[in-house]
Amino acid sequence: MVSRRTFVVFALIGLMSSAASAGASGEKDGAGEARAAIEAANARFSEAFARGDAKAISTMYTPDAIAFPPDAEMIRGNEAIASFWKTTRDGGVRSATLTALDVQRSGDVAWETGTVSLAIQAAGAQRTTAAAKYLVVWKRQSDGTWKMDRDIWNGLPAKP
Repeated sequence: MVSRRTFVVFALIGLMSSAASAGASGEKDGAGEARAAIEAANARFSEAFARGDAKAISTMYTPDAIAFPPDAEMIRGNEAIASFWKTTRDGGVRSATLTALDVQRSGDVAWETGTVSLAIQAAGAQRTTAAAKYLVVWKRQSDGTWKMDRDIWNGLPAKP
């Protein structure tokens, strides 16, 4: 006779297998639509960053968004996020090119993992580059747009 614990374990395995195969298509759960919207938003982020438009960047976040920069306190809300990106730009980061590596979705929430390439030119310093990895949690708004709700990143090792 199969124990209850064994039954529960097999049931969970079956559920996880079903979820994995349903998500494999990327379209049954709307991940393809979310990915397209997120990639378009990433392009707008990069363009706004290059212009130094921190206000435009901050509107890409939900009003109660939290950013988690490396080795720093959490940054809460649009005004603080705008100030952070302005300070980052003023500090010499000239461009940020985002590359979505994976986007998954469940209902009105999507999560994106990716990398960002930065071009840095601080005053009086030589131009350099840096790279980071990130995870962003996106929320679909009532108007159908996607906004960043949680944004965390940290640096990648320098390439030799």
